[in-house]
Amino acid sequence: MKKQNLIYLAAFAMLGFTACTDAPESDEAKTSEAKEVTTAEGAAYKVDPAGSKIEWIGTKVTGFHHGELSVKSGELDVKDTAITGGSFIIDMTSLKVVDKGDTATNNKLQGHLVSPDFFDVAKNPEAKFEITSVKPFTGSVTDSADVRQEGISQYKVANPTHLISGNLTLKGVTKNVEFPAKVTISGTGVDAIAKFNIDRKQWNIVYPGKPNDLIRDNVHLGIALKATK
Repeated sequence: MKKQNLIYLAAFAMLGFTACTDAPESDEAKTSEAKEVTTAEGAAYKVDPAGSKIEWIGTKVTGFHHGELSVKSGELDVKDTAITGGSFIIDMTSLKVVDKGDTATNNKLQGHLVSPDFFDVAKNPEAKFEITSVKPFTGSVTDSADVRQEGISQYKVANPTHLISGNLTLKGVTKNVEFPAKVTISGTGVDAIAKFNIDRKQWNIVYPGKPNDLIRDNVHLGIALKATK
């Protein structure tokens, strides 16, 4: 999977999302307390930062903002064509706002997001996701059979293959999240993609926004990983 095929947020403004003041209709990650991480079996596939990508959407009463984060490093453990574990590091210093509009406005928002009001990046320059379990996906996805789904609802993975659970550490807080993902494994590489919403307050990100323009609690994440032997 080439890097350009992982990008899906830039089309939102053309897909009617501009009028939405709530988080995208995506899979809601099931959040619980951190779980034990067991030793994984199999071969370690190294995550390729250049071929991986994280994108986010935050919403408020009057609209939305979206941006990107870089994957710093990581590995996925594979045994008998199945993922058994793994982890990756998110470089929080790479946080970008990529809204349409002037650069100065984006930079101002970016500065606010890295401040203690939000992610406090000076104290927490990295975030981490560590897999605790991987199961075959057995549920159903709305419109997953519709060939237009990836073009219309780009904030939901079509035809997920696995249900992944893992500990997400963000701003020094660790919670376990569970979400559907689409995982493709070959003899030389792994491509994984997931799109889901989390409640930012679970990670002590509680800045409310302006009284007349409150920030929604749900934040949308799109994660695409590429790993090679």
